[in-house]
Amino acid sequence: MKRSDKGLQSHDHGLRAWEKLHHEYWNEDMMREIKDELKEAVVKMEAHMGEECICGDSRFDVEFYRGLMLLVQKGLGECSVRTLPLVEESLREYMMEKLSHHKCIKHLLKTRHDWGLDLINTERNIARGG
Repeated sequence: MKRSDKGLQSHDHGLRAWEKLHHEYWNEDMMREIKDELKEAVVKMEAHMGEECICGDSRFDVEFYRGLMLLVQKGLGECSVRTLPLVEESLREYMMEKLSHHKCIKHLLKTRHDWGLDLINTERNIARGG
């Protein structure tokens, strides 16, 4: 990963958060890890806003990751995992929507997070009746 590509790094942290939510047992320690991944996604995306972006990242992406981070933080404050299904579903929908036109997310799903690409493809096949 190029050192200067903060957008790619940000989305990688978002995908790591989704991966933990999808594959791991939900508990307080994991929630802290998710919050940290989303915090890094926000920090990297904020830094990316000062770079030239050919993929179309915008303030929306910063606020998307920030909103999810705040949901996880709220769950931690309440000692409850009840916010995590919404966070997981939001990340899945975000990645699914961005996959068709976002070069960095497409690259990450094909190379580092192929489980996510498999999940998205399976859901698309089911939606098509296949």
